[in-house]
Amino acid sequence: MILLLANKFHYLKGGAERYYLDQSAHLAARGHRVVHLSMAHPSNLPAVEGDRFVEEVDYRGRMGWGAKIRHAGRSIYNHEAAVGARAIARDARPQIAHLHNIYHQLSPSIIRALAGAGIPIVQTLHDYKLICPAYLLLTHGEVCERCRGGRYYHATAHRCLLDSRGASMVATSEAYLHRWIRTYEKVRLFLCPSQFMLEKVAEFGIARDRLERLPYFLPLERFEPAAERGAYAVFAGRLSREKGVATLIAAHARLAKPRLALRILGDGPLRGELERTAAELGLDDVSFEGQKGLAELTAIVARARLTVVPSEWYENYPYAILEAFALARPVIGSRIGGIPELVREGETGITVPPGDAAALSDAIARLSGDPTGADAMGRRAREWVAKELAPSHHIDRLEAIYAGLLR
Repeated sequence: MILLLANKFHYLKGGAERYYLDQSAHLAARGHRVVHLSMAHPSNLPAVEGDRFVEEVDYRGRMGWGAKIRHAGRSIYNHEAAVGARAIARDARPQIAHLHNIYHQLSPSIIRALAGAGIPIVQTLHDYKLICPAYLLLTHGEVCERCRGGRYYHATAHRCLLDSRGASMVATSEAYLHRWIRTYEKVRLFLCPSQFMLEKVAEFGIARDRLERLPYFLPLERFEPAAERGAYAVFAGRLSREKGVATLIAAHARLAKPRLALRILGDGPLRGELERTAAELGLDDVSFEGQKGLAELTAIVARARLTVVPSEWYENYPYAILEAFALARPVIGSRIGGIPELVREGETGITVPPGDAAALSDAIARLSGDPTGADAMGRRAREWVAKELAPSHHIDRLEAIYAGLLR
């Protein structure tokens, strides 16, 4: 089968890219021909015959007003990306197009181009952009569903995207335009990694017969559990309000000494504020270590006593949990979004209410005080990954989905 995979980044930038690149490699290993549509970037993986890369756009970079206006138009309808999609349809003649994160940089223009070429389209939903102009169902750190029913003007009114009126207005315009011209009706099937995401998208009006749950997969051979544990807990992720790191620091401050050190891996807009908070509280056992490469990150998580995922937004199916499980580490996670589908109470970890520092502190104390029980949870978590997230099973499901679309 000839397959087109589209994602705005063609290098390992986040969870969506990890899935997209792993999916591509495993499909190719099954004998399928895979071509890609993405953005040009110095970090891109090597191209294969038939790939197309459009001009890179960095919407977070500094640019003049002329460039801002031009890029705003491209985020709504990227003509170059549409031309690239039509060229792949003409030259490679893919039988299925599988889309991932295409918004803003590639834009929904490629949906119309591929549908016009008669190619069945499936899309994996890595976030809530289909129903929320600002991706996250989040307004200034608080869960938000104001745009339900197509009331996208709320995104501009509340400056939901990058806390910018201009960026939010562009995202609002994009949402209204593609709703009016029914762009997403041309996608045959949306794949949702978590049941929570499937239910939430259905609540916002997407027909259930166009939704199917398909969790991510994880090649377990990449993750080798450590024989020894360090005296620390780990948070790995973006340092932004919705990730709940401020709550985690408050929870850590409540723990009696001696206690596990807290290693915070990652970067983001709240790093400076969080570092000041930790210093003001005298938390000399909290370290902010910045971004880590995959190998170093894996090694640190493998030796941790536990991993904490204190999110305060509707997480989908976070790799931070999947990778901790693969490394036989238990997880303390917030009871929100797709997290409770992964962290099974008392079996693979503990769940707590989001934003509750006292409950989070109690959970950390409970798990850190029972290393034997924590290790048993970690072993069950790794066994679950081996059983439920095997690549072969996932690719079988994908091939069946593609065959169904062709029928």
